[in-house]
Amino acid sequence: MESLVKQGHCAYCKTEIREILSQGPHPKTHAKYCPNCGAQLWGVHKCGAQIRYEDRFCPKCGEPNSIYLGNDPDYFADRVEEE
Repeated sequence: MESLVKQGHCAYCKTEIREILSQGPHPKTHAKYCPNCGAQLWGVHKCGAQIRYEDRFCPKCGEPNSIYLGNDPDYFADRVEEE
């Protein structure tokens, strides 16, 4: 079983966002949002590292991610059975 986030869907509204998840934050706004529900998917941490909403900690400095989804798998994304 794989989470919807791993399949390229928004954990909030379940919309297909694989392309947005692969783009990174916008160079001027330093953020990227789901086009359907407006949830923030990408951001730039204060140390300058790019972080996604499923990153618990900043990969560069190790501080907590302010846009992290949470640790609850039911909140993080619905589980989907593989076909």
